[in-house]
This record gives sequence, C-alpha cells and structure tokens, in this order.
Amino acid sequence: MIELGNEFAEVRVRKVRTRNGARLLISSPRSGRQVSLCPLELEALTWQTEEVFSAMIGNPYGPLEVDRDG
Repeated sequence: MIELGNEFAEVRVRKVRTRNGARLLISSPRSGRQVSLCPLELEALTWQTEEVFSAMIGNPYGPLEVDRDG
C-alpha cells in the first residue's frame, strides 16, 4: 500500500486482483470513499487537461462541467 497526503487530501493506493484482472484501489480515509480503476481508466486520466482536474476539484460531488471558454 502507498499513502500520499498533504494539507488538502490523503489517499491510500493499492493494487488489487479481481476476476477481470488487476485494478488500482484508491481510497480516501477522510471521506470514506474509494474507487477501483482498471488500466484503461487509469490511462484515460492521462488524456485529461488541467481544466478537467480543476473542474473535478471545484465541484467534487457534482457533475463535471468544464469551462472551455476560459
């Protein structure tokens, strides 16, 4: 398990095996939430722009709305 954190967030990351292959399990001890991502979902993160991540952080539990006009 790997633990990463700063003053804003803390996450735990570990590799898990499922019937469909290996996945990365990312959990947040503060929120109690977790997500399991397959290699394709992880690669899809690399396709995103900084604006997408800013939008996710700006409205973490709502719909993703990226301001494309700046």
